[in-house]
Amino acid sequence: HNLPAGLRAAVAAQPGHRIVRADLGQIEPRVLAAVSGDPALARATGDDDMYAPVAARLGCDRPTAKVAVLAAMYGQTSGAAGAALRQMRQAYPRAIAYLDAADGVGRAGGDLRTFGGRLVRTAPSAPAGPDRPGPPRTDLDRVALDRVAMDRVAMDRVAMDRVAMDRVAAARGRFARNAVIQGAAAELFKAWAVTVRRELVLLGGTIVLCLHDELLLHVPADRANDAVSLMHRTLATTAAYWAGGSGVRFVADVSVIDRWSDAKS
Repeated sequence: HNLPAGLRAAVAAQPGHRIVRADLGQIEPRVLAAVSGDPALARATGDDDMYAPVAARLGCDRPTAKVAVLAAMYGQTSGAAGAALRQMRQAYPRAIAYLDAADGVGRAGGDLRTFGGRLVRTAPSAPAGPDRPGPPRTDLDRVALDRVAMDRVAMDRVAMDRVAMDRVAAARGRFARNAVIQGAAAELFKAWAVTVRRELVLLGGTIVLCLHDELLLHVPADRANDAVSLMHRTLATTAAYWAGGSGVRFVADVSVIDRWSDAKS
């Protein structure tokens, strides 16, 4: 999976075979539209390039629209990304509310569930100890903490700890808002991949690589076009039950090549 790009030429079809490569297009924002139930963002997925209608709705160019969508999913709030995120919040309130809710759970160190129900922990669970005391349990404990807080040095330390804790909380929030999208995207991809594998047997082909949102198939040369159709058809079938009723369209860029290096990046 970490094969350097320069070595992809070594992944080649055997004589009489071709490689059919498929890459899901803009999978994360399309998944966001599906799991959040945002109707405006769902409509944008009707285009092959959904950033174009997003740009039109935000009143900006396509690069800025892409930054806005990515900023929403990754929690980037500074610079141009922050301004773009504010536009997203107005244009696609349900999508942003979904991400904000995950962010809030993450900041609090809570657990999340992906769209498919998988558990995502945002904070490790560890017992209280000398370096990680538990919460005060009695009034005497609270009095003792109040006395310590009166000491200026202790107060400064507490302030520094709070800054560090705020940073950790913010990081957990960013992780959480991204995890609910990446986790759901992985679920959709895996459901698609197993559907492809089941039907690919009839074409005499096999899956040789599953990487993030990319599939490589090895098929007899005379069945390559059938494999291309299979890719598109099974994606539509998978999306129909995985995101049924959402109105979200999922797309794949599919090509027939001889070597993995022949695929466009």
